[in-house]
Amino acid sequence: MQEKAELLTQHGPLTPAEILPELRAVTLRGATLHKEPLTPGTVKKKMDVRVFHGRYFEPLDEGRYARKAS
Repeated sequence: MQEKAELLTQHGPLTPAEILPELRAVTLRGATLHKEPLTPGTVKKKMDVRVFHGRYFEPLDEGRYARKAS
């Protein structure tokens, strides 16, 4: 999640499909090895859990997410 939060800080609001190609190869490989390959759908699901609990991200229009202000 920290990596995604940093991406949103650098690039502004992004969709899960826009976040995925920006993730480090080691992050993608690690997710695959832990039996949950990252797809736009899984990135969205994980971010939505954080939004639900009021942590890290906030949803915006058109499926974009922004880093939540502290």
